[in-house]
Amino acid sequence: MTRIFDLHADIGRELMEQKSKGEGISFADRHMKRLAAGGIQYSAAACFFTGPETWHEMKEMISLTAEQIQSHAGMILSPDDLKEDGDMAFLLTVEGMCGINAHIRKRITWMYEKGVRMASLTWNDFNLLATGLGGDPARGLSEEGRRAVKTMNSLHMIIDVSHANEHTFWDLINTSKRPLVASHSNCRKLCPHPRNLTDEQIIALAEKGGLIGMNSYSRFLSEDAENQNAAMLAKHAAHIADIVGHTHVACGFDFMDFIHFLKEKEETDICNASMAQNFIEALRREGFSEEETEDIAWRNAFRFLKDNL
Repeated sequence: MTRIFDLHADIGRELMEQKSKGEGISFADRHMKRLAAGGIQYSAAACFFTGPETWHEMKEMISLTAEQIQSHAGMILSPDDLKEDGDMAFLLTVEGMCGINAHIRKRITWMYEKGVRMASLTWNDFNLLATGLGGDPARGLSEEGRRAVKTMNSLHMIIDVSHANEHTFWDLINTSKRPLVASHSNCRKLCPHPRNLTDEQIIALAEKGGLIGMNSYSRFLSEDAENQNAAMLAKHAAHIADIVGHTHVACGFDFMDFIHFLKEKEETDICNASMAQNFIEALRREGFSEEETEDIAWRNAFRFLKDNL
């Protein structure tokens, strides 16, 4: 089984859902076993915020997720924590920084001190810092957002551009002094969903030394239901590799089968962690060499974090 580094999983959101329902928190049984079934040795644990959450709510989810990781697994805080022969380890991330509506440097620094090493300024919403896909397309990064970028760069906190609208994306490209990541985004050329990246965006990320995590969510794979599968996800990877080289491709599956509050459940051959190896096999069938397949599966993310944390 090929080891995998998954750059996006909404684990923090699910942990808070368990807590709010008064259920026992089952990080090891519910998440570590689930990931191990698909060979996912390293995973992001994303704290996902849709827009209305307060700073207090952000702090609560980030703290809970950090505590659970530290109690059960390794936490990736620096290059020294990236061990090829180590046990399962997690990268604490944030998806959407809506609660940072004041004291920008202080709050981002608090996130960093709690262990957050990658974050997006916005989800599909718009907030004080930036604009997501659901916001005004003419609005991008605000002045406060530029201050946030400067702070994140100074801390070596990686900026994630997934969910940013195009205006914000290009503002981030032009503002950040450090490489950026699209942790869970595919190619608009193959699937014209606005969540996917144009070829121009892919080139810009690569020129900045960035990385793009392949997203398994069916609507980002293809408009044709018959092509919403692991084989198509491998074609997205091949398209990026053709444009900028395979070293800018990673995994960012965005599996959501474990999230209680989602009513719609995916039914594809790449819809949960136990199916992650289907993507690896599809990469081989698509024509990637064994070395290239290993790079996409885990080494590209591993090297990127070694160089940028």
